[in-house]
Amino acid sequence: MFKYKGVHCPYCNKEFTESDQIVICPDCGAPYHKECAKESGGCVLTLLHEKGEQWQPPKIQTDEEKYDGSTSKRCSRCGTLNSPDKLFCEVCGNDLNKQEPGETPPAGGVNQNPYGSYQQTPPNFMAYNPYTTPFGGVGPDEEIDGLPVKDLALYVRDNTPYFIPRFKALAKTGKGGGWNWCAFFFDFYYFMYRKMWGMAILAFVVSAVLSIPSLISSFQMMQAVTAGADTIPDLPSSFLLASQVCSMLSWVVKGLFGGFANRLYTQRTFKRVHKLKKQHGDAPDYSTILSAKGGTSKLALILCIVIPFVLSFIASIAYVFATIPY
Repeated sequence: MFKYKGVHCPYCNKEFTESDQIVICPDCGAPYHKECAKESGGCVLTLLHEKGEQWQPPKIQTDEEKYDGSTSKRCSRCGTLNSPDKLFCEVCGNDLNKQEPGETPPAGGVNQNPYGSYQQTPPNFMAYNPYTTPFGGVGPDEEIDGLPVKDLALYVRDNTPYFIPRFKALAKTGKGGGWNWCAFFFDFYYFMYRKMWGMAILAFVVSAVLSIPSLISSFQMMQAVTAGADTIPDLPSSFLLASQVCSMLSWVVKGLFGGFANRLYTQRTFKRVHKLKKQHGDAPDYSTILSAKGGTSKLALILCIVIPFVLSFIASIAYVFATIPY
């Protein structure tokens, strides 16, 4: 059995593997990669040397200790038991610090289960089943496009039962992306919510361009009403035709967004997770990085709704004051 399993080099903080060349500090007994020992020029654990103490390997938790409900955080979404220091669920990426009261019985708290906390299921909570939620029937240890399903779930965070099966189908056959009603109806707002910034900008620009004829028409009618005209002026037939064509094209574009949104999100997710895995795959907080970089942005969605409303309100007030005769 490998003696240094689960032990990290004090210099580079990378976990030792059986193929590593390991050297030992003659004073405190701390293990180092051979290359790290040469690069550091000596043991970096000077505090141990000053106290005359010996290096001790970290305690490896047993399965029983690791999944003891009294010391772990149970995810309110999928039921996974996570270590106490985790901010997000290691399986589905749910924020563990925003559990609803009563969902996760804390050790020693008022909601503690009086019958013991070891592998107990909180009240009104469905027990975790890895083949139903949160992976939509896909095994958590499977790989899609060379990426563990757990990593993809951590990145997606919200609505993983919907996306994970589609990821698998698209990666395997290139088909099965399905129709996305949210992207169809809300295009720009949906892409902002999903942090698809490039698609959000494209959707906004296309929508703005196609709405120009209707905006001009509305502006002319507003001018006529404000001026007290008895009739609304007729618009050129070519202008009306352009307005109708743009209206039809806007629905066609919405259809394209609805039909290709899942495919585009799949491609973006694979690309981002591959990049994050390459950059931070060995980092101890890799799960936290995935959850932070992925997920959704409710703030961006709120700002996209509030800011245009505020600007429109200000513009309306300014227009009214500008047209008041003095």
